[in-house]
Amino acid sequence: MPDNSRDPLDLLDQMYTVAYWMTGSLRKTNNLVFKTYQLVDAETTEVQLFKTFRKVFYEHLCFGMTFLASHQDCENEESAESGKIKQEIDGRLAVLLAEVCKLKHQAISKILDQPVEQIRVLLTSKRKSMLAGLLNLALFCYA
Repeated sequence: MPDNSRDPLDLLDQMYTVAYWMTGSLRKTNNLVFKTYQLVDAETTEVQLFKTFRKVFYEHLCFGMTFLASHQDCENEESAESGKIKQEIDGRLAVLLAEVCKLKHQAISKILDQPVEQIRVLLTSKRKSMLAGLLNLALFCYA
């Protein structure tokens, strides 16, 4: 990987971490990372690597996630449900890329094919919803 700031093993470790948080399964994580690395080479940039990761996720694993309605919804770009699903997945991926991989908004924008301002809004709203979920969990555990 030509990105001088990151060691290829660091990228692999970060990708495994992101993949696990996206899938919740070691088997799916291994499959996702393996299929991603089959599509890249030594000249692939960090942004291209995670862009490929996202594409592989949608093509191979999107339909297997529990919060998704169906494989058809995931593939059907026209569906309103598909838009919500992709927004949920992209929001989760954006937060993971920012927090785990320490990517800047500009890089996340390129990976998700969305304007930088949209990424800022997405990160803010997703972080708030994740925090609310954690607070609800904490209240439930200590109640």
